[in-house]
Amino acid sequence: MDDKITIEITVSARLLAEAEEQRRLRGETLSQFFARGAQTLLQRHKERRMLEEYVESRNRMPDESEIEEARRALENSDNA
Repeated sequence: MDDKITIEITVSARLLAEAEEQRRLRGETLSQFFARGAQTLLQRHKERRMLEEYVESRNRMPDESEIEEARRALENSDNA
């Protein structure tokens, strides 16, 4: 059984033009391009949650060098 679902999204003309250009360069369909984008964003959110949980747990039992390293990683993920 195919687990793919067709959806409709609304994007600006500019975003669509940029997406079309990038997907052509990658040899992807537009659906593949947007699906990959969603997967990437979901993975970043998951990694951020894991870092936040790590920082929280380390704050309960602190090792200052590890806490600072994790905070820097969180700050860098905010800028990505």
